[in-house]
This record gives sequence, structure tokens and C-alpha cells, in this order.
Amino acid sequence: MENLPVYHGPIGKEEGERRLGQDGRDGCYLVRNSDSVPGVYCLCVLCHGYVYTYRLYQDHGVVLLDKTRIL
Repeated sequence: MENLPVYHGPIGKEEGERRLGQDGRDGCYLVRNSDSVPGVYCLCVLCHGYVYTYRLYQDHGVVLLDKTRIL
């Protein structure tokens, strides 16, 4: 994940929401480290002024969204 241009590192939820709010475009997104679950990432997406957060898990090189394969 760390090599993706959308990866913002170990920033908190509030900072992620602030950065997306600054961009302001629906559909803009970023990936950050989870605050509450070590080793898990969060995909944060701005939609109609609200930030939706989805947990991303890695399992043997495969990225999973809430345990469903996505990449």
C-alpha cells in the first residue's frame, strides 16, 4: 500500500477527513493506516460532503475490502 500515490501514511481519521474536504470533489479518496486495527488500512472516500471509510486487509499479497477480494 505504501507505494500507492493515494497512500497518506499514519494520519488520523480527522486529518484524512480534513484532506478530503480540502479537495472537495465527490469521489476523491485516500488510503491511510487504521487508527484502531494494527496492520489494517482504511480507504476513505468523499461523497456528497461525507467521508465513507472502508477497512482494507492484506492477505498473502491480496487486498481485501471487509474480507472480500478487490485487488
